[in-house]
Amino acid sequence: MFKQARLKLTAWYLLIIMIISFSFSVLIYQLISLEINRFANSQRNRIERRIFPSNQNQLLPPNISIDDDLIVESQQRLLVNLAIINGVIFLISGSLSYFLAGKTLSPIQKMTEDQKQFISDASHELKTPITALKLMLEVSLRDPKLDLKESKKVLTNAVLATNQLKNLSDSLLELNNLNNNGSSLQFKPISIKELMFESVNKIKPKADNKKITIKINFIKDKITVDNQKIEELFLILLDNAIKYSPKFSQIKFIAQKTNKKVIFKIIDQGIGISPKDLPHIFNRFYRADNARTKNNDSGYGLGLSIAQKIVDQHHGFISVKSLPEQGTTFKVVLPL
Repeated sequence: MFKQARLKLTAWYLLIIMIISFSFSVLIYQLISLEINRFANSQRNRIERRIFPSNQNQLLPPNISIDDDLIVESQQRLLVNLAIINGVIFLISGSLSYFLAGKTLSPIQKMTEDQKQFISDASHELKTPITALKLMLEVSLRDPKLDLKESKKVLTNAVLATNQLKNLSDSLLELNNLNNNGSSLQFKPISIKELMFESVNKIKPKADNKKITIKINFIKDKITVDNQKIEELFLILLDNAIKYSPKFSQIKFIAQKTNKKVIFKIIDQGIGISPKDLPHIFNRFYRADNARTKNNDSGYGLGLSIAQKIVDQHHGFISVKSLPEQGTTFKVVLPL
């Protein structure tokens, strides 16, 4: 579809350019032809004045003319040159029009592909839990021996499954919004210290449950960001660090200033990520096939995709270093 649209757009660009080029060529031909005729008449008059000065009382000779074939030849050569120039313009503008059409359609194509990907991901990921939830409820309703205690258990599981579905749908919608509405972010200056401590305070109860301490090393600078999104970014990374770290371990949350950038590092002592999984962890719905997935709270594989989108919208970059059983370090670099 986009290939056909690109060719049509190229044809329109080319048509407009060639109409302008042809119009200028006609104008140039007319102007130069007039100039050639003016030059010929001027030369004729000069020759007549030299041969028969005006102070001599002599009969005027027959009209002296310039070679008309030379004028016609000059006009023909002009036409040929203009045709060659238009041909060159046609070839160059055709290539440039095709390139420009591709650039013009690229954002639309990306948005369409993102929408298709979103629909595909949503249908694929929502299908399994919805089917499981439906099956669980149907089996429970058909059980003639279902008592109050079992009913409460079924309803509790149904609520948990519903919460998981809500979290999944919320994550999908947020990822889709980040793809399409990055320009809606509200950038404001905020203290780096305040930003780091607010993020840690929100995740602290989860860390306390595993007796994990979070050590903060901040800098006394301000950074211009969307406060809510960057806080969400830190919560995603801190949540991952807590999720895959053993009890009684420590997580370091560090901020460093270099040039006009700030480097944030979140360092854990967890189970790490295998080298084969590292290149894919920012892909949506990617879940590593190692010890990390043994955790029942492994999620849907959307958190790091959202984190990367947030960093991209802030014109920064995110990277990760990890060794199995030795811990993981996420590094986020943002403009100050």
